[in-house]
Amino acid sequence: MPRPFIIAGALLALALSVVACNSNNGLAAFSTPTTAPTTAPTANPAVTTAFVKVIVSATPVPNVGVSLCTSGGCAVPANVLQQLTTNASGEVEFTAMTPGTVYCFFTQSTASGATTTYQLCTSNWQSTSSANPLTLGN
Repeated sequence: MPRPFIIAGALLALALSVVACNSNNGLAAFSTPTTAPTTAPTANPAVTTAFVKVIVSATPVPNVGVSLCTSGGCAVPANVLQQLTTNASGEVEFTAMTPGTVYCFFTQSTASGATTTYQLCTSNWQSTSSANPLTLGN
């Protein structure tokens, strides 16, 4: 093949590769979504029990009262649904709860002559177990 045709063919191949590299090959341009999709966790209707552990200075506290209250908090006596006392391991198990509901868990501890109040309001009580209880205290 004569040399001018080889050079012309090489230039044509180079030009086509440049065009191919600059095209989007039929793909749409990438765009970042404006907002992340949001999904609310679905309550498990089979879970109606919550486990709570009371600790003070990383030590379980036995024989202390724990209240289960409505989402309005435990400051109002009418909001208190159940009251239980912790066992020797500092734990209580609340039952007959409504799946997906926000509840408040409340306790008071008297250590070193000072009274400390702990309250936690959450709908995550359904993820608790005796091995993974909610913790009230420090």
